[in-house]
Amino acid sequence: MTSEKASVEGRRSPRIVARIPLELRPVQEPRTAETAVINLHGALILSPVPWPAETILELRNQKNKRLIRARVVWTGPEDGSGSYKLGVEFEAAESGFWGDDYSLKPAQIADANTKENQ
Repeated sequence: MTSEKASVEGRRSPRIVARIPLELRPVQEPRTAETAVINLHGALILSPVPWPAETILELRNQKNKRLIRARVVWTGPEDGSGSYKLGVEFEAAESGFWGDDYSLKPAQIADANTKENQ
């Protein structure tokens, strides 16, 4: 098994590198951010604020205006550009939140759903 195949098999859904502008809201004070990597279950976000793990955020996709709730699962250190890497996980898998930026073939969606239910 190749290392590429092994890394794909270890994920619940395929990752896609994408820059999508977001608005993050922990309460009433929105902040802008953008994604670095997206999948059906969450994203790697570049944020100006280092939200702590377990923070519940409301994310608004600035391209399609959709909203979703996500939990911060980890926060990385400031990267030198003023951004912090946040790993966020959606409350449930959501293919429509990313719009056309996350387009999978039907077989990939079926495979992701099978892995999630195992």
